[in-house]
Amino acid sequence: MTSLLCEKLRFKLEPVAVFFTDERPSETFQAQKGTRVCAASMLVAAATKGVVSTFDEDTYGCPGGGVGLCFGNAFAKNGHPTDALLSRGDEVLHAQGRDIGRSLGKGERFFATPELVRQWAANVPYTETPQKYVVFQPLHKVADGQEPDLVVLFANPDQLSVLVILAGYLRGTACNVAAPFASACQSILLAYQQIGREQPQGILGYFDISQRAALPKELLSLTVPYAMFREMEQGAVDGCMETDVWKRISGRFDEPAGR
Repeated sequence: MTSLLCEKLRFKLEPVAVFFTDERPSETFQAQKGTRVCAASMLVAAATKGVVSTFDEDTYGCPGGGVGLCFGNAFAKNGHPTDALLSRGDEVLHAQGRDIGRSLGKGERFFATPELVRQWAANVPYTETPQKYVVFQPLHKVADGQEPDLVVLFANPDQLSVLVILAGYLRGTACNVAAPFASACQSILLAYQQIGREQPQGILGYFDISQRAALPKELLSLTVPYAMFREMEQGAVDGCMETDVWKRISGRFDEPAGR
């Protein structure tokens, strides 16, 4: 699939198409059942190494990955100590008298208390995809005529500025992109909620500092439904990237990495 938007923005990392499908690609990486492969890491592998990866109910990796890939409330399904992990780790486990057979250390400290973690978790829009597989595929490997469900773009602040502008270019609206807290791969879950909406929002992500080291330090992700990506693609023709202002700043970032 070719993209004028991507050509003009010269992304450092390849955009990634996300498919919810009942058809498993013939050439793909998929973890063995019982092994754990990080969904967020495989998203980056698609963007940096061209890896096509596939997940299902048995191979989504950690419970957070199961949630992020729309395999329901994988926290509850796996008895995951989410309230301890996302707050104060072993301190919480000790206070609760829980022994999970491993240490959580100081925890990730995304929330101040386990109660606040449970409050957050109660409001996650857990979703059970009706399709069997979730597939990550580099955008350039998507055949013409194929339509992914989501597109993940990795962008620096200058590029994100353009993407945010283009998100409203054909709408006349301002709040077209949201920046919610979530684990790195859970931007997929949140963007999935936007599919089919009249004016979907893009989801900024990769704020999860446990995964930030996987990306160049200047990049965040923007995950959008494919229909929104096509809308932004139209804006790439004659929108803000045609101005002298953009031409002055577009040279501030590196040329894209070679495939």
